Amino acid sequence: MSSQPPNWLIELCRDISATGGKAFLVGGCVRDRLLGYPVKDYDIEVYGLPSEQLREVLEKHGRVNTVGEHFAVYKLKPNAEPTYEVDVSLPRRESKHGSGHRGFIIQGDPWMTFQDAANRRDFTINAILQDPLSETIIDPCQGLPDLDKRELRAVNANTFKDDSLRVLRAAQLSSRYRLKITDETKLLCQETNLKDIPKERIWNEVKKLLLLSPCPSLGFGCFLELGIVEQLFPMLWELQSSPVGKNPYSAESAWNHVLSSLDRAKTYIEELSEPEKISVLLSVIGTRLSDNNLIKLLDALGIYTYQGYQLRTQIITLSKVHLLPYKIFHQIQEQRFYTFALRRIAKLTDLKLIACLSESLRLDASEQIPDWLRERSDSISQSENPILRGHHILRMGLSQGPAVGKLIRQIYEYQIEDRVENLEQAKQLAANLLMRKKSISGSKKFQGNG
Repeated sequence: MSSQPPNWLIELCRDISATGGKAFLVGGCVRDRLLGYPVKDYDIEVYGLPSEQLREVLEKHGRVNTVGEHFAVYKLKPNAEPTYEVDVSLPRRESKHGSGHRGFIIQGDPWMTFQDAANRRDFTINAILQDPLSETIIDPCQGLPDLDKRELRAVNANTFKDDSLRVLRAAQLSSRYRLKITDETKLLCQETNLKDIPKERIWNEVKKLLLLSPCPSLGFGCFLELGIVEQLFPMLWELQSSPVGKNPYSAESAWNHVLSSLDRAKTYIEELSEPEKISVLLSVIGTRLSDNNLIKLLDALGIYTYQGYQLRTQIITLSKVHLLPYKIFHQIQEQRFYTFALRRIAKLTDLKLIACLSESLRLDASEQIPDWLRERSDSISQSENPILRGHHILRMGLSQGPAVGKLIRQIYEYQIEDRVENLEQAKQLAANLLMRKKSISGSKKFQGNG
């Protein structure tokens, strides 16, 4: 077992015990420790201590925020690690009072039994408790045997469908940990209505699948098998209906090609930032969808910006231009034109992302093109700024207005093609263009007066 809890968490649990309560690690942190995965987030469930007393204990250890009407969950930012946040909760009773993922009444109850508290959880492997002080394991729902068998099993068949997000979570967990979803659980998923899940919750599960699973193809396979594609992503049926051989660089069907490309992509995106990783992975799918269906997919996921990154724009751009470097490499004969063409692409997106996408899609079996793109991406800066700015043009006597931006773009085109290398050359070219414009305008005016 790995990932020992931090000292501040152990001290917190000791303090809870000294006050008369009993603190247990629950959920994903226990599951990941038992599987030997590193643990990033800890959830604590506290028995035998009323909410008022629990809050008093927590406030000795950090800043506390209460979540929920009935004070069932506390968010603790520990003094020892103020950038971290841990969920501390009472055992909870849930009753369904309406439709939708949020249609529950939740009531904290510190006197519940382990079995009753565990019955509200989604899967048996997430219903295991562990005492962080003694390392004792409590397994009310037989999650340990399921972990050993690598099976994903619903805790309660009668209440599983009350929370429709569990179906997406089943696909995500199955993919991340290579778990086989049991037949009974699979049937529950297929019978669950998913139309009530908010877009942000859908995106959160898809994001975990893309970023945390070593084989995202397994998750997308589950999307198909569990009815998720049919209910949430019908635009992906285009991948199933695409005939074999439609893709010019692959003889596989579109669906199978996307799945294999997603898994390959994980090898090539390790050094990218999180938003860049997502942009490449979703562009793998986007390259095989029509423009209309790609927009529908991004709408279904509610994707626009992510961590300040223009994620939606990047995915659309990558999906559209990913073949251009391939054509440049094979069709342009003179080396000196490579830079001009690639600079135009680099205005739209980062060449290293196209290189990763090319490798994932296997556009070039010899890997010449990705290596070629990476070599040139170092010398072609995506953020290369225009030499000539608005204030330079205004000093030439041109009034503020759309004409200024138009002239800057004209000069930038020359800059991209290395026909303008410094500010003096840019100013001279701008002056020539302005003079030519005035000359043409004067000629038209003279002809009109004549």
